[in-house]
Amino acid sequence: MKVLVLGGCQPLGAKVVGNLRQLGYPVVADADPRLPAALHGIEVLIDLREPPVVDTADALEDWARACRQLNAAIAAAAVAHHIALSALGVPRLQSSNYYQALALREQLIQAGSTPFTVLRAAPLYESLAQLAHNGAAAAELTIPVAQMQPMAAEDLAMLVVDAALARPLAGCMDVAGPQKMAMADWVQQYLRLQGDPRVVLGDADVPYQGALLDDDCLVPAGPARLGRTTLAAWICKSRAV
Repeated sequence: MKVLVLGGCQPLGAKVVGNLRQLGYPVVADADPRLPAALHGIEVLIDLREPPVVDTADALEDWARACRQLNAAIAAAAVAHHIALSALGVPRLQSSNYYQALALREQLIQAGSTPFTVLRAAPLYESLAQLAHNGAAAAELTIPVAQMQPMAAEDLAMLVVDAALARPLAGCMDVAGPQKMAMADWVQQYLRLQGDPRVVLGDADVPYQGALLDDDCLVPAGPARLGRTTLAAWICKSRAV
């Protein structure tokens, strides 16, 4: 089984590429799928790329065109399995340009002819660090209070590989971390574990990725695959690197 990983040179993609190679599978990272040679012999294509900023109608149409071109290329190359990374909350957060772009990719994949699996993933622990960093100059941080179930990139990479080795779902699978609590509480725990004295205030009127959050829109809606790594374990491992 030969695999092409788009986004394979990014941190998450590099983990996916490394895991597949350790299992003995030939992997190509970030070859241009518009070139027929890039898809020669590819059986599984994994798309881990984030959508670009789509803050205008023209930008959204450009994104749709790129998604259609990819779908057409992999169909012409008879790729057996198209795996795409998406995000929990996509159906409910369409006031956000980011989630609109993810929803559009999901819809176009589902409308295509290639067997597929869409992984709707929880935010990574790295996103908690980003939320904390965004307010680094303030003694207090104001963070949304919606529930979330973040996960380690290592766990997500393993679940992506599991999907690559399995049959296409022809649908979406939710993936998340082992614990659930309010986003504000997650960021407070992250700061505490880092020895950061700042205080986190929860506020339901603070947007996330450009959208106001319902309480449960960032957690799995039903059965899900869960990673095992806790936030504390992730921080310990990050310090050891």
